[in-house]
Amino acid sequence: MATMSAFSVCSAKSHSHVFPIRFQSKRSIYCYSYPPSLVKAKVGLRSSRIFSAIEEDASTAVAEQTTTDQTVSISVSPSDVLTMFFQAEGTMNEAAIPNVTNALEDVGGITGLKVQVVEGIASVELTKQTTIQATGVASSLVETIQGSGFKLQTLNLSFQDEDSEA
Repeated sequence: MATMSAFSVCSAKSHSHVFPIRFQSKRSIYCYSYPPSLVKAKVGLRSSRIFSAIEEDASTAVAEQTTTDQTVSISVSPSDVLTMFFQAEGTMNEAAIPNVTNALEDVGGITGLKVQVVEGIASVELTKQTTIQATGVASSLVETIQGSGFKLQTLNLSFQDEDSEA
C-alpha cells in the first residue's frame, strides 16, 4: 500500500524547482521533482481553467437575471394537446377530502374532479388538459394529493390526444 506525503523533504536536482512528492511503500521511498517548464505549464493551465469557470459562472448569472424578466410564449399545436385521465386509489381519512379537493382545485386545467372514500378505499379521479411537451404533470398531481393527506397505493393514467376525439 502506497502513501503520499506532500510536505516530505526530498533532494531536488539543480535544474528543477522544488516541488517534492514522496511516495512510500513497504520496501522503498520514491522522490520526484519536476522541471520548471512542466510546473509552469500545469499551473498556467489550471489557473486559466479556474478563471474561465469563474467567467462562465458570472455570465450565467447575468444571463439568468436577464431571462427572468422576459416572458416566453410558445404556441401549442392542436396535435400536441392531450387529455390525461388520472385515477389514484389509496387510503385517506374522510376529514382530508376537503384538503385534497381544495389542493387540486388550485391546479389549473383540471375538470371532472371526484374525491371520495368508499368502504375505506379512497379514490381521486380527474381529467387534465396537458401537452406532449409537458413533463412531470402526473408526478406533480401525485405530490399534491399526497401532501394533502392521501396515501397512494395505485395510480392509473391514460391519455387521449385531441385528434382522436374529433
